[in-house]
Amino acid sequence: DIGLPQKPVTMVSAAKIAAIKANFPQISSGDGGASVGLEMFMKYFTDNPSMMAVFKYTGAPESLRGNAKLQNHGKLILAQLATAVSEIDDTGKMTATLKALGVRHKGFGDIKAEYFPALGVSLLWAMEQKCAGLDKGAWAAFYKQVSDAIISGIQS
Repeated sequence: DIGLPQKPVTMVSAAKIAAIKANFPQISSGDGGASVGLEMFMKYFTDNPSMMAVFKYTGAPESLRGNAKLQNHGKLILAQLATAVSEIDDTGKMTATLKALGVRHKGFGDIKAEYFPALGVSLLWAMEQKCAGLDKGAWAAFYKQVSDAIISGIQS
């Protein structure tokens, strides 16, 4: 089980940053992380089928595997994660980038903060499938920091 921190994470420790930087090349290898993004959504929709309607999808989750829109969304999420990893040493810059992403998401419908923990669990699960040495604790803390920044933009 991959648990996410409940309290806000304002800064990830230096050791966790090193682990994240060490893991990310394996997570994104081959396709820039697109396969991880797709598997994240497959897990998310399988575990949370009601979320398919929020993302405007119908049918069985597995039927979406070949959906170009979903594949692209997964790729975009991993590209944004790559940006966050590249900015991880500058928390202010990273937070501003992610908050701006949240602001842009205001136009995509009624996106709620409570959607993010389950998505994070699905993301970490998908990352673990591709990265054998994934530091789950580091990534859980980082995801919490990332999602908190995005949520602050959505709620602004």
